[in-house]
Amino acid sequence: MRPLHTGVALFAIGAALSLQACATPEPVAYGPIGETVRYGYRDRPNPDGGHTLLVVMPPHAALTEARAFWDRRAEELCPGGVAKRNVFRAERKEAMLPAGYVYNGAGVSSRATTAYEVEGYVYCKPTGAAEPGAGSGT
Repeated sequence: MRPLHTGVALFAIGAALSLQACATPEPVAYGPIGETVRYGYRDRPNPDGGHTLLVVMPPHAALTEARAFWDRRAEELCPGGVAKRNVFRAERKEAMLPAGYVYNGAGVSSRATTAYEVEGYVYCKPTGAAEPGAGSGT
C-alpha cells in the first residue's frame, strides 16, 4: 500500500509542475508608470525642447515589445511627427540573489532579471513649418 501513496504523490507533484510550465504571463498594459504600476513608460521634457522617454518592461518581455511601447509613446508626444529618435540605453536589469550556504569559503549566488529598460531622446518636428516645395508657386 505504501508504494501506491508514493506514486500518487509523485504524480500530483508532476502534474502541478507541468501545469505551471504552461502558464503564460499576462501582457503588459500600455500606460504610464505610477505608484502601483511597475511597467510602462515615463517621460519628461528636456530644456532643449526634446523629451527623455523611459520604458520599463517585465523580465520576460522581448526587445521588440519594449521598442513598440517606446515608439508608440514617441508618436503620442509628437502629434506633428517625430523628427529624431535616439535610443541610448536598452538593458536588462539584474539583481544578485545570495544563496543560503557557503561552499569552501566562497559565497554562492545567482542572477535574476528584474526588468527590461529602453531609454532615449525624442525630438518633435517643428509645428507650423512649411513642407518643402509648398507655396513656391511652381
